Amino acid sequence: WDAARISMARLRGLKADPHNPLVEDDFQEMHSAIMQLANVGTGSWWECFAGSDKPRVVYRTLLGCAVHFLQQWTGVNYFFYYGANIFQSADIDDPILIQLVLGAVNVVMTFPGLYIIERVGRRIPLIIGACWQATWLLIFAVVGIARPPDQFESSGIVMIVAACMFIASFAMTWGPFAWVVIGETFPLRTRAKQASLATASNWLGNFMISFLTPFADSGIGYAFGFVFFGTNAAAAVIVYFFLYETKSLALEQVDIMYSQRELRPWQSGKWTPEGYLDRNTRDTAYWDQRRGSTVDEPVGDERDPVPGFKIR
Repeated sequence: WDAARISMARLRGLKADPHNPLVEDDFQEMHSAIMQLANVGTGSWWECFAGSDKPRVVYRTLLGCAVHFLQQWTGVNYFFYYGANIFQSADIDDPILIQLVLGAVNVVMTFPGLYIIERVGRRIPLIIGACWQATWLLIFAVVGIARPPDQFESSGIVMIVAACMFIASFAMTWGPFAWVVIGETFPLRTRAKQASLATASNWLGNFMISFLTPFADSGIGYAFGFVFFGTNAAAAVIVYFFLYETKSLALEQVDIMYSQRELRPWQSGKWTPEGYLDRNTRDTAYWDQRRGSTVDEPVGDERDPVPGFKIR
């Protein structure tokens, strides 16, 4: 524990003062989190669907599965799996080159997403991203049907641009953000199992895209873009009405937020945990009072999951 305290002091730039009040506050929070983690135990698969004493467990199970299923049904693998065939049918001279361009866009545009997720949060980028993707998929489908690219060269160019703009948005938002959401949304007791269910939903969506796309491509052609337009619009609606903003919150604080029955998802960005002025600023008076009321606990106390640890 001394090493943990020193590490925290280093992170705060207080290596020479490991008992600084700022370090002590972090230390106490860590201890509380470890105690809670040790006491929650492991939930069953049934709890993921039947609920438990934790708030909105079933709600969060279904939400995680929906977000990950819809991540695949944004249409990203429509382009990555079958893009070469799609653009070849559009009389593009080098469809493999277009695939390489889409892949490069996907890699490069992931980096802005790393900044956006901590600067802006989760909800707003996911909503805007879904709407942006829906718009470009609508353009892709309308142009492909109204002005077939095998007859109008300009249509092929517009469709390539639409695909690139779609991929750019996915890489910045739905690509990485969906994985962050399942890492933050679930309670500790059932977290691993709920994350597994969400990942299974992701692969289910992936399988359906890979299986259905050849039939859709030969049957309705570019009109398949209208389907993805609808799924992206549905994704934006689901995020707005059901996903809570978890930016800058610890897992324990997320549980508390979900337990606030009067709190709505679209209001969750303004919610702050006890002891904080905002999600990044502590209430000094609260923490001073907490330090003043802290008393020594017996070494190896039965409430302490780590025998020999004593917090001061």
